[in-house]
Amino acid sequence: MFITLAWINVALMIIASLLFITRRIFKNLGDKKSPFALFLRRIMPLLQKIHPIIGLSFIVVSFIHGYLALGLITLHTGLLVWLTALLMGTVAIVGKGLRINQKTWLKIHRPLALLLWALFFLHYFNPWLI
Repeated sequence: MFITLAWINVALMIIASLLFITRRIFKNLGDKKSPFALFLRRIMPLLQKIHPIIGLSFIVVSFIHGYLALGLITLHTGLLVWLTALLMGTVAIVGKGLRINQKTWLKIHRPLALLLWALFFLHYFNPWLI
């Protein structure tokens, strides 16, 4: 079961990352009226709407995955992934809750996403490094 949850988490990370990726692609497109640009323009609001739900789902499912895999919460590369995701969610909630300028808290949220991916690959290839 915990392996299935692991792959669900991978899918959740990919879906959550699509918001940033589609925005970057759209921003760098030359022709904003092309069919591809119109497609991106249509899916970005959907991705924006589901992004927080996906993030929260990732935090919950990854906690369950870790608990089922190990039977306890211990220092492990997976815990680092989970804590990074929790920090990302906290930054977003505090940033939005305190009505901090979005550009300000995104400067923390986005690098944490890169760290999350790096820790994920570390966890995948060498889970017992620490």
